[in-house]
Amino acid sequence: MTRRSLLLAVLCAAAVSGCQGDDTDADILDEDAVETSEDSPLFDRDFAQVCRGTAGQPAAAEYTPGAGVHSFVHLRSDGDAEFSGTMVGDFPDGWRLSFPDLADAALVLCVTRVSATPAELCEGYEDDDTGTTWTVQTHDAAYEYEVRVAQTAEVLGSQKFEVPAGNCPMFSMYSDSDPQPKPDYPMVGNGEVELFLQPFVTGG
Repeated sequence: MTRRSLLLAVLCAAAVSGCQGDDTDADILDEDAVETSEDSPLFDRDFAQVCRGTAGQPAAAEYTPGAGVHSFVHLRSDGDAEFSGTMVGDFPDGWRLSFPDLADAALVLCVTRVSATPAELCEGYEDDDTGTTWTVQTHDAAYEYEVRVAQTAEVLGSQKFEVPAGNCPMFSMYSDSDPQPKPDYPMVGNGEVELFLQPFVTGG
């Protein structure tokens, strides 16, 4: 073999070896990508199908009835099929979980506003900086509360709460994207919600 032929053979071998090394690195990256995907934390939106009753969330914690704290994810809907996470209301420590600990939740609290009837139109709101004025429309509202098993979407219990409109709010914030008048909906009292949840969350 001539010196030139030998040099070409060495270069080709190095090129092939380099290509094989690239393939191996690509395989490793692919495996890392899959592992990262499997280990990714759950978000509120990953539990929306539970509230819709179409499917459970298999990555959630297992629910075992009995004494102990069975934590929940808190989702709400304005009456359509869209559910989003919410942190409205105060609950005892350990009851409601938030990101990035949602995979530890065994239950999902699904809150749907099922009706809203206009009550009082409130006027006199103004932004001192821009001079923008707006009105607020209060409502009588009704909500459906459901407790579902996170892994299966099974309904453990439900209750409807009807809440009358309160007084015109003392303070109101307004942005250009808000409707006019701006709707105001009353919320269910924390004590009522806690009484409803306690048998499912604590097992007693």
